[in-house]
Amino acid sequence: MNMNNHSVALVSEHDTWISVDPVIGCPANCAYCYLGPLDLRNTRPSPRASPSETASALLGYLFGRRAELIDPTTDGTPVCLGNYTDMLMTPRNREATVEYLEQIVGILPSMRPVILITKSSVPSDLVEALDALEWPILWFFSQSFARDARIPLEAGPVASFATTLANARMISGTRNQRAIHFWRPFVTELSNGVHDEELTVNRLKESGMSCSVVVGPKLGPGVPVDDPRIVTHIPSGMKAAGNSDEVFDHAGWRRLAKISRNVQYPLYRHTSCAIALNLGIKEYLGTWRPAMSPSRCLPCSCPRTQRSRCAPTTEDQNGSHWRARISSFLGLSDELVTRDPQTGYLHVGADVSEFDYNTILHATKGLQEVIFHSIVAQKAWPGPW
Repeated sequence: MNMNNHSVALVSEHDTWISVDPVIGCPANCAYCYLGPLDLRNTRPSPRASPSETASALLGYLFGRRAELIDPTTDGTPVCLGNYTDMLMTPRNREATVEYLEQIVGILPSMRPVILITKSSVPSDLVEALDALEWPILWFFSQSFARDARIPLEAGPVASFATTLANARMISGTRNQRAIHFWRPFVTELSNGVHDEELTVNRLKESGMSCSVVVGPKLGPGVPVDDPRIVTHIPSGMKAAGNSDEVFDHAGWRRLAKISRNVQYPLYRHTSCAIALNLGIKEYLGTWRPAMSPSRCLPCSCPRTQRSRCAPTTEDQNGSHWRARISSFLGLSDELVTRDPQTGYLHVGADVSEFDYNTILHATKGLQEVIFHSIVAQKAWPGPW
């Protein structure tokens, strides 16, 4: 897949959330970032749609073709603002964050969390303005520990670990916002740079972080393979084990998971688990299903109450219902969507776009296994499903 910044949709269906991207371009220059191949690193953020235009586009998206599968008035799929920029890294982006979210929450037909992802410091006045919206907001504070380890992978206004902790402490004092640590990219060179892992986990917990999500860089079109900083400082970031498309420090993960269980700090492998924990709901993508649980669920440090919410559920018995709806949504003949009577799995004998796949994933809420002939990528990094 060849991508450029013109191929970034204003509204699109990602695997964990609906991505809303009225602003593209990031002033930071991080070696491992998927914005590199899009020429969106180390650049001035550029608005493409006004707050009202963005809200209107989102509303049209929710009530458009997507509504054939998902009722927008009961849908809880999160909305993430700014996957192709950092909405906190410039004064104008910070102002725009409030402006966009005021419009977005004003048109949403159902209560669902808003997601913000940043590597930057968060000013208190912005946090206060967002809390006044009386809407659930989940912050993912991305912290790789490269800056503290003096590994030159990140340039620009990227937060130190101390600043990330200060962000979490500020958020923990709000009514409607929660803080999540996004531990990425989790590769050997960076995890080895965290010299006291137990102290680090304890500091995360004490700061008010609700949990950490640990992910490695994905191999694919979004990997800036021509960045010499990767080859020089994190050469392990170019190689994945086995057939995986994710580079991940498995030994470091096992150490962290053990520490996290001992101190009762939640540690996850997917963003949807962190969202489910903070909302007190069953994880909605199916990380608890047999195909995913060995890597995405069972090894995690997860509170017993949350595991009980996510206890495996029997297959959705109404498979014929989903077969008909998916056939109609994709415009396929019934012969191309079949149901295995033994497993209950649905098989789609056609190529399906990534965003359509994610829409089906959100519609079935992990209760129906759907297997496709192939999935055609549409964004800069591959999803785990």
